[in-house]
Amino acid sequence: MLLFGYVLTHRFPAAPSPPDSQRAAVDDFQPDPYPRISGRPGQAPAGLRLLVSGDHPGLLDVRAGRHTDLPGLAGVLPPNGWAWLRPAPGGVLVSLGGFGALALRTVLLTPTGRAVPLGDTPAVTPLRDGGFLTASADGRRTSMVVRTASGTSAARWTATGAAAPVGDTVAGTLVRAAATEGQAGADLLLVDPRTGTVRRRLGTDRIPLGASATAVAHLAGKCFRNCQLAVTDVRTGRSREYPTPDQGPPRTARFSPDGRRLALFVPGQYVAGNLRLRPGFVAVLDLASGAVVRVPGVETGAEQTATGGWSTDGTMLVLGVWSSNRANLALWWPSRPEEPVLRPAAQPAGDYRGADLAVLP
Repeated sequence: MLLFGYVLTHRFPAAPSPPDSQRAAVDDFQPDPYPRISGRPGQAPAGLRLLVSGDHPGLLDVRAGRHTDLPGLAGVLPPNGWAWLRPAPGGVLVSLGGFGALALRTVLLTPTGRAVPLGDTPAVTPLRDGGFLTASADGRRTSMVVRTASGTSAARWTATGAAAPVGDTVAGTLVRAAATEGQAGADLLLVDPRTGTVRRRLGTDRIPLGASATAVAHLAGKCFRNCQLAVTDVRTGRSREYPTPDQGPPRTARFSPDGRRLALFVPGQYVAGNLRLRPGFVAVLDLASGAVVRVPGVETGAEQTATGGWSTDGTMLVLGVWSSNRANLALWWPSRPEEPVLRPAAQPAGDYRGADLAVLP
């Protein structure tokens, strides 16, 4: 209370005026208006359903605007906890945790609501044969366990250092292998998921952004701006490079189901000495021509990206831009790039710090 009174009665001298070279930047500074979506209101296609992750997890029927619980989710969700939901063969992968807690576990929720335990880790990747590869690291080594759809252990092996599965491909399981936790760049390896035998090394000191059954998109470990995005065919090991957007490298990427396009999710960032915000955005790269088209009207704040992905037929991008406690949705068709995004009325709830969206097949 005494300190508070001192501050009130002893004003600090006025700050000196900035030099002319900086005055415009200071005078123009305004609180950023992001995130935001600019587009046309409209109805979503019938049947579009989203898995909503975060502290309000569940299933959203976008056209109806109806949020429902997944069968069995209430029985495994911790009090005041969160869930990360991903489509998987045989159900939905659910990684569970509590805010501020380090304990994590993953289960497979079947359509009947049965929860199949897969391990005390969020690093779980579905395999093409219907099983799952899980990874648990202790800082020096990583234990890899293959589990069946019933949760039983089918194989196990150990990787040196910090390793995590990225996705399963036609040429093997893609694994990110680094010497230590928190290392930006890592080796990208195609391995036999049951033995860990390396089939092909796709790169060294790389950051994987996304993978499909036949390709992986990745950046150099020290990519800041004006670096090359590589897309590697896992069947041949051959790569093609593309310039990253001028506004900065993407944080994640999503291949379209037909493999022809790559959606790039670029975070917002402060520039000009943190006086201006360059909003984050989503762009679509045509992998054959190299042309990049920015999704109109979708902008995010500093260090934030939109969430979402492709519709199951690959014709539409489904995006969510999160504010403090809910998301605005945007639908966009790459075949009609000149059209503004369509904005459904549905607004899924969730804390932006841990919320996510995934299209349910």
